[in-house]
Amino acid sequence: MNKKIEKAVEILKRGGVVVFPTDTVWGIGASVESNKGMKKLYRIKKRERQKPTALLVADVKMAERYGVIKGKAKELVKSHWPGALTLVVKAKRKVPDIIQKNGKVGLRVTDSGMVNELCSELNGGIVAGSANFAGEALPKKKNEIDIGLVEKVDLVMDGKVGGGEASTVVEVVEDKIKVLRQGSIEVKSDWEEY
Repeated sequence: MNKKIEKAVEILKRGGVVVFPTDTVWGIGASVESNKGMKKLYRIKKRERQKPTALLVADVKMAERYGVIKGKAKELVKSHWPGALTLVVKAKRKVPDIIQKNGKVGLRVTDSGMVNELCSELNGGIVAGSANFAGEALPKKKNEIDIGLVEKVDLVMDGKVGGGEASTVVEVVEDKIKVLRQGSIEVKSDWEEY
C-alpha cells in the first residue's frame, strides 16, 4: 500500500473526511464505520440529513455485506461494475440509517483503482458524494472544487477523474429496473408507474 492510500485510510478510520478522484467526478467521503465521519461529511456538504448518500465498495463481495444483490440487480452488476452505475437495493441491517432511504442503499464499485484500494484497505465502504456543496456544479477538475469545501476536509488526494459525468442511479424494484438518474451509463428502464 502506498503512503498516500495509507494516510487516507488512517484519516477515514479516525472519522475524517477525504476528497478523491473517481471514475466520474471528484468525490468526498467518510468511512461507513464512523458515525463521526458521516456526520462531518453531511455537515461539510451542507446536505440534508434525510437525503441518502451512495456507498462505494471495493467489489461485489463487499457490496453484498451492505445490500441484497439478486436477480436483475446481479445482472446489472455483472455488466456494469466496476463502473459508473449506482445500484439501489434493499439494505442489510449493518447499513447506517443516515445513508438509507426506505430501507434501501445505493452501492457502487467504481472503475477507479485508487477508490477500490481505499475501500479494500479500509475493509469497508466509503459513504461518498460529489465533492461539492449540495446543489452546486459537479467538480470535474481538482481546481473546480470549492475552496470553502477544501478547507473543511482532512485530506485532498491527487489524481484525475474519468468521464466527468455523474453515475447512473438505478433501483431494482420487484426485479424490474427503475432508472432514478440517467448518468454516463445508458440503462433501459422496464419499470412502469401504475
